[in-house]
Amino acid sequence: MKIWNSYGTEHSMNLVMIGRFKTEEEARKIEETIEALQKQLPEHISTDSSERRFPESVSALLREYNCYIFHPVELQHFLYDISVRREGDTISMWTDESEISGFIKLMLEGGAKVEVFSRHDHPEQDNESP
Repeated sequence: MKIWNSYGTEHSMNLVMIGRFKTEEEARKIEETIEALQKQLPEHISTDSSERRFPESVSALLREYNCYIFHPVELQHFLYDISVRREGDTISMWTDESEISGFIKLMLEGGAKVEVFSRHDHPEQDNESP
């Protein structure tokens, strides 16, 4: 039996994103948008898609949530394994992915102050992991 040991950068980021909003309502709205996109997008797109335009079904979903900031590739970020938790006016997210611009854009558009760091380099701040 052989044991394979390797290092791959595509799934080793161990990132934390924290968005602090002015109000709890702003955070709740973004949380609902994230949940909706994570739930509904897998029906319409895949991570191996190279589409440069949104299908009409995706455009309708984005209009419903007033999301006009995404590039088609960024929508794939919502298909990745990302843990999300909201506490009051703060949304915290954890992922091993490096492609997170879709989430950052959404939080910034919602008025958040966003902090992103690696738990590899800052384990002392890992007191809220999922």
